[in-house]
Order: sequence, then structure tokens, then C-alpha cells
Amino acid sequence: MGMQMELSYVFAVVITGLVVVFLGLVLLIAFISLIGSFFKSAEKNKKAAKPADAPAAKAASPAVKTVQSAQSADDDEVIAVISAAVAMMSAADGTSYRIKSVKAASNGVPARNAWASAGLRESTNPF
Repeated sequence: MGMQMELSYVFAVVITGLVVVFLGLVLLIAFISLIGSFFKSAEKNKKAAKPADAPAAKAASPAVKTVQSAQSADDDEVIAVISAAVAMMSAADGTSYRIKSVKAASNGVPARNAWASAGLRESTNPF
């Protein structure tokens, strides 16, 4: 019932299988290396094109300055409110406090808009 194969046929099948597998691996490595070099050259071209875009960025700078001046006005108002709160605390305690610096608090998580926060709360509520 059992069919006996010749030993030379078995070795031929095994060797052919190994050659095909390793040839496929070599082709896969070559393909991935080629794609990697393509993306590296595209990234270098993109970095080289950045200085050419500098005049366009300079043309947009007045709008940026307007936004920054509006933000600095908001920052000045926030600093004034914080100073007033500290002054009230110092008057109530009878001690003298002073503000050395004001920095924006950052917990490492990017700020989300209201819609993103609402979606996150809705998605993570327990059943």
C-alpha cells in the first residue's frame, strides 16, 4: 500500500523547496531595500525643496504676527487675572507673594477640540 520514493527524488524536492524559499526571501529583502531607498531619496528632495518655500513663508508672516499679537493680548489678560488672585490671597493671609514666571501647563497630551472630547467620552463610557 505504501509507495516507496527514491532517495534522489526526495533530495531533489527538498533542495528545490529550500532554493525557492531562500530565493523568495532574497527577492523580498531586495524589494524592501529598494522601497526604503526610494523613500529616503524622496525625503531628501523634500528637505532640499524647503528653502525654496521660504519666501512664501515670509509673505504669510503678517497674518502670523496678527495672530500672535492677539494671543499675547489674551496672555496678558490671563497674567493680570492670576496676579489679582495672588494679590487677594496675600491680602487675606497677611503675607507677601509674588509671581516669578507664568508658563502654560502641558501634560504631554495634545489638546482636543470640544467635538473630539465629546466623541471620546461617548466612546469610552461604560455600558
